[in-house]
Formats: sequence, C-alpha cells, structure tokens
Amino acid sequence: MLDVTGIILIGGRSTRMGSNKALLPVNGSTLLQYCVTAISGVVDEIVVVNAPNRAIPEIESDIPLVFGEDRLLDEGPLVGIAAGLELSRAPTSIVTAVDMPLIRSELLELLIEKVDNNHQWVVPIAEGRPQPLCSALLTNSLSIINAKILEGVRAPMALSGDLNAYRLKEEEWQEVDPNGQSFKNINTPEEFSSFLNLF
Repeated sequence: MLDVTGIILIGGRSTRMGSNKALLPVNGSTLLQYCVTAISGVVDEIVVVNAPNRAIPEIESDIPLVFGEDRLLDEGPLVGIAAGLELSRAPTSIVTAVDMPLIRSELLELLIEKVDNNHQWVVPIAEGRPQPLCSALLTNSLSIINAKILEGVRAPMALSGDLNAYRLKEEEWQEVDPNGQSFKNINTPEEFSSFLNLF
C-alpha cells in the first residue's frame, strides 16, 4: 500500500521566466527531473500536473510516476492541487511546485508527520506568509476542494478553515531547514542563474 503521493505542479504560465520552467536545463537534465529526484526519497509515487497541451520533458524515476492535467486553464494552483489529488493513490499527499526545487526532504517528512484527521492540511509559514505549494494534506480533502472550486474559490488558503489547516510556525521547521531554502522560488532568469550557481 502507498503511504504518500508527491504532487508536483508545473502548469504555471512562467510569465517572468519567459519559458517553460519544467524544461529548464539543469546539469544535463531538466528542472522537473531535479524536482522529481529531490522528493523521490520521501514519497511512494509522484503525480506531475501540467497545463493542457504543454510540453513535458522525459523523466526518469525509481518510483511510479503519473501525469495529469489541470481541468481549467490558467485558473491557479488550487485547480492543479485538485488534479493531483484525483490521481493520488495514497492517503496523504504533499504538494510542491517545479519552481521550488530546493525543497528539503526533512521538511516534507515533518509536514507528513503533522497531517492527521484533526488537521487535514499542514502549511508552513515562511517570512510571515503561508506556503501552500510546499504543504501536506489528506488526499480525501479532494471533495472539499472540488466543492470550493465549483463555488469559484481559487486561492488555496481560502480553504484553511474548511480543512482545519495547521500552520507550521518558523520555529517548528527551522530545525530541518535553517535557511528556509525549501521556500525559495525560481521565477526569473536571474533567480534561475543563482540556482545553477549552487552546483
């Protein structure tokens, strides 16, 4: 039986980057491959959620890999989260994004550990802001999320009350990610260049 699914969202418009982030070259591979490798040690399967009809690179994975698409185009990450949950075969799912490749496995393990029936969603707070694209939730939250999407809700944090979200404070996660590197976004060519300089 699978315990945890890792959902990677790659369907954003990449406006500031100017090109498809998933295809960006990293050490002879792609940014998406880097993200898949980064979370593979924590999850039992990976679901990659793409925008409809958008190119996706070839991916190598030692664990099951499933591809899905946003049902609604350019409607934000909540729609992508729902698409990922629909394909998840595990009771718990983590949500990540291709533009957050420095996510630490220790942080993901902490998020997974905190999810339970009292808190269906665990969202870390970094620099005072919730980070829903680096979170963990119960897969059966899908019905609540779908209902909210039908109501026109698009902001992920609008569901924090419905899912009794646990907001993981900085002092709780800093032990496993002291510099908060898991929350660093790559949105521009300059930020991507800084990321490549780490290698």
